[in-house]
Amino acid sequence: MVNLSQFRKDEFLQYEYALATGCTVSKLLKKSSGLHGNTGFNSFLNSTFSTVSPIDWLEQDEILDASVNNLKAAAKFLTDLEDWLELSSFEVLSGLTRKHNSSTLKSIFKATNNDRWESVTRGQIEGLLKEFFWWCSEIDTLDVFNQEIESAKTLLSIIDQPLFKQLKTLGQVVEVSSANWQQDEDVFNNIMSQIYSSNKLFVQEWLSSDRLYEHYNVKTKRAYTSLYSWLILSLIAQVRNYKNNLWATKRQWKSLGYKIKNDASPAAVFHYFKVNNKNEFEEIEESNASFGRKVSLVYNADEVLGFEGKSYKETKVKSVPILEQRIKELGVDVRQVINEAFYNCAEDYINMPPIEAFKAKDSTKDYYATLLHEMVHWTGHKSRCNRGLETALSPKQQAIEELVAEIGSAFLCARFGITKKVRTQSISYIENWLDGLGWCDYIGYLEQAAMLANRASNYIYVPKRDDI
Repeated sequence: MVNLSQFRKDEFLQYEYALATGCTVSKLLKKSSGLHGNTGFNSFLNSTFSTVSPIDWLEQDEILDASVNNLKAAAKFLTDLEDWLELSSFEVLSGLTRKHNSSTLKSIFKATNNDRWESVTRGQIEGLLKEFFWWCSEIDTLDVFNQEIESAKTLLSIIDQPLFKQLKTLGQVVEVSSANWQQDEDVFNNIMSQIYSSNKLFVQEWLSSDRLYEHYNVKTKRAYTSLYSWLILSLIAQVRNYKNNLWATKRQWKSLGYKIKNDASPAAVFHYFKVNNKNEFEEIEESNASFGRKVSLVYNADEVLGFEGKSYKETKVKSVPILEQRIKELGVDVRQVINEAFYNCAEDYINMPPIEAFKAKDSTKDYYATLLHEMVHWTGHKSRCNRGLETALSPKQQAIEELVAEIGSAFLCARFGITKKVRTQSISYIENWLDGLGWCDYIGYLEQAAMLANRASNYIYVPKRDDI
């Protein structure tokens, strides 16, 4: 594990960790200056959690909080490498595959002499290149700059434009460059309203379907993990009967050589981010931050002429032992009292039938999918996410809680690589309660349940970014 002494001496680590945390190198060095060099970098991050300005590794739902200056500094640094090798940073990263960590860039790429780069080894540079590639892929997926990022030099030329020079975060870039969303938003709202008008049971049918899979950008093969993106793409895929789980913007499909059908219908992907006026060293209370959103219109592969690619599945499927480990870490009390699955809030335990009772095909996965549903209920206890389960629930509250458990277990099944089968009893609760609601209430309660489900799912398990 890297300690602060190593971080302070290693230029490559500084650029890599600045990107990974969303803080500039200077801020990381200043915040850690009072700690001993033997302190692990993760321990340093943990020490900031109790402050008003905590620092942590950024996840996908936080990337628009990242510093533009970090990206600019890394892009400028790597542009020099690209100029020397006459390759993009992504080509350099690919060229390091299967090379020894001690091999130098000069020997790997048969390059000319260069005082700054020739003695740099794969082990030194690869982490930074992977981090930079991750960021460029995410920026491209979110269509932040409305332009494809092909290299560090490309990114640097974009960030150096007068429009972006004074901006501090990617969220601010989005606010400046998303002026056309108002028109697109009207189109999207019309789509969702029409779906509701034509079929008021679409939520129940969606939950009952076998399409609760993840959705991926066709170009980057990265999942749309933002809560609203997953929710809306899943609903639209169900209603429109899409067979594919690949999506991309018009620009991305065009860059891949494909044309969208004339009557193609779009979907929206959402990404929320903090909006505040803090400068690089100013401490700010969380309550002082408002939220903005980045929205892009994407098209499913079924709406593209001539595309024959198959749905994408994550190659790193999470194994069931990871779930078992999380159950132990969380201290979940799972009992086998009777042959039913339920959560007892008064005594704070989950009852599950014995695993041997699940005898159908994929019975083990069915068992864990059922357990995850009950674990989402378990998070509602006052000592955890506190959804008020200790008191008697009204029909509305009971329906919302079942919707939370179904959506939350869908999130978790995707994270653990488990095939989900919906609970029939849950669907009946949801159907009885949703029936008769108007469009605004319908979507409003769905969003409320989805947010609660996301919070519950994150309490149980958040995959590390390297698992993606």
